[in-house]
Amino acid sequence: MGLSRRLAHIGKGFIVMSVLAWLTGCSGTDVLNTLGRAPHYQSATDIAYGQHPRQTLDIYSPDRDANGCTVMFVYGGSWDSGKKEQYGFVGAALARKGYTVIVPDYRLYPEVTYPAFVQDIAKAIASEKVQNLLAGQSLVLMGHSAGAMIAGLISYDPQYLQAEGLSRAQIARYISLAGPHDYFLPTEKPQWTRIFGSDKTRQVDALTVNHVHADNPPTLILHGADDETVTPKSAVSLEHKLQQAGVAVERHTYAGVSHVQLVAALGRPLGFLAPAAEDIDAYLGSLCR
Repeated sequence: MGLSRRLAHIGKGFIVMSVLAWLTGCSGTDVLNTLGRAPHYQSATDIAYGQHPRQTLDIYSPDRDANGCTVMFVYGGSWDSGKKEQYGFVGAALARKGYTVIVPDYRLYPEVTYPAFVQDIAKAIASEKVQNLLAGQSLVLMGHSAGAMIAGLISYDPQYLQAEGLSRAQIARYISLAGPHDYFLPTEKPQWTRIFGSDKTRQVDALTVNHVHADNPPTLILHGADDETVTPKSAVSLEHKLQQAGVAVERHTYAGVSHVQLVAALGRPLGFLAPAAEDIDAYLGSLCR
């Protein structure tokens, strides 16, 4: 390997290590958000959709005419951690492509347990601010990890939006990034029984694969082949269930990509990890243009 290629490799490695350290809580520096700050989008922050301090959301808008889609991104964090400010790089990246992007916070364990965090996202969708944004727009619900499960339940199980006076038909597309849709429940592991309860029926109800029906929205599933937090078999299981139900589904599994790297690849400097942003944009092209 020549010197220039070695230096480029070292530079990429440094960026990856720095960003992954931040994303896993080992560093307080917002590497991706800092590197992602560039023109071509605008943001509005801390817009309340409920009374609780965590029931707020941020909105990222293109500084040109928006396309026909609004994307709500639900971040992960094992249902007990995370905050919307950490994922500004996702909003910025998609806004620069012409999408209006909403990144909401939601209540976390131990303050709440399942299904309160799912109900929060449904409440965010039903809020006056979001409904006004959706006038003439298609809503795409997208999530990573625990957030993908939350977004999947709202997309597939009508009870959450119905409780807010809305129809599940409002969800035009669902996009899962490294979602835990199968296999981790039912369980007796303390980590999950504290959040989802010990009742097996209730745990089964929390799995996205158990809410697949023919009228589910078309779905894009993205997963890393090297994901050891949520193994790729979860993505395969959801894909097979959707295919059996006759729901349009597309799946991409990226070689050499881990759980955290998948969402990091949406950031401005780390697109070389996986073409996730390009695949999302291509998938939504016919709906949003």
